[in-house]
Amino acid sequence: MNKDLALKIFKTLGEKTRFKIIETLLDKELCACEIPKIINRTQSNTSMHLTKLQDLDMIKSRRDGKKRLYSIKNENIKKIMKMIK
Repeated sequence: MNKDLALKIFKTLGEKTRFKIIETLLDKELCACEIPKIINRTQSNTSMHLTKLQDLDMIKSRRDGKKRLYSIKNENIKKIMKMIK
């Protein structure tokens, strides 16, 4: 992993809500409707952060009927989060 990518990841994870989202997605794919309840944030706030994480290629989403499911896209994120734990 290059230094620029590492800095981008750490900067993004430095925001508490984004860190919580990544933490919840480490082991499983979750519906957008489940994440706000888990991280104790509003749907609109969570949606904004999900969009930012997706724009940064840290998470990915897919449709399942009417649901949008999110998961970790970047394997470096998983490695970093496991090191933190």
